[in-house]
Amino acid sequence: MLTLTAGVQAAVATMSGSVALLGDSLHDVADALTALPLGVAFVLARRPPSARCTYGYGCAEDLAGIAVVLAIVASAGLVGCAGNELVARYGIRVGRRIGSAALVADGLHARSGSYTSLDLVAGSLRSVHRLTAAGG
Repeated sequence: MLTLTAGVQAAVATMSGSVALLGDSLHDVADALTALPLGVAFVLARRPPSARCTYGYGCAEDLAGIAVVLAIVASAGLVGCAGNELVARYGIRVGRRIGSAALVADGLHARSGSYTSLDLVAGSLRSVHRLTAAGG
């Protein structure tokens, strides 16, 4: 479903020329890709214990969770924040210079995306802290 949403957003971004919306659609694609390690982990977790893995494969979900957190931090976090902020500054500056309220609004939209990216990083770090403090 998220891939479909990203496709629709990309189409609207192409038609409207909104760089912020295009960035958000790329972000949604990255989010959809995090379903891959989760799917593999769910399949592995169903396997019964073996001579090699006497406790079973339940830890596959933990490893997939770590992979998802790392993907969030890398794609939506620091890189997403920096990219959105650069787009925001450019859009706001040019919009004010040419008197385009729409371009200024698009720049502000990009800036809100940078704040969202920082919030995702903070939330991810809190989740990792809770998991490690709880012992797994």
